[in-house]
Amino acid sequence: MSVDALLEVCDLHVSFRTEEGVIQAVDGVSFSLQRGEVLAVVGESGSGKSVTVGTLMGLTRSPNAKFEGEAWLRTAQD
Repeated sequence: MSVDALLEVCDLHVSFRTEEGVIQAVDGVSFSLQRGEVLAVVGESGSGKSVTVGTLMGLTRSPNAKFEGEAWLRTAQD
């Protein structure tokens, strides 16, 4: 994790199993948020913004979901 990064995401992949096959909702997202920065997640409809943020917040809970990659969060104790 970068020294000043509050949040760092490296190569996040999220996919869902459906009856039609596997849907790749997020494919290799990486970013970091430094102290004092503001982050905006923008993109077209269906581009994976909500899935990315929901996954990082622990809201994407499904037996059909698969997550790969790494995320680090620096807390006040760090």
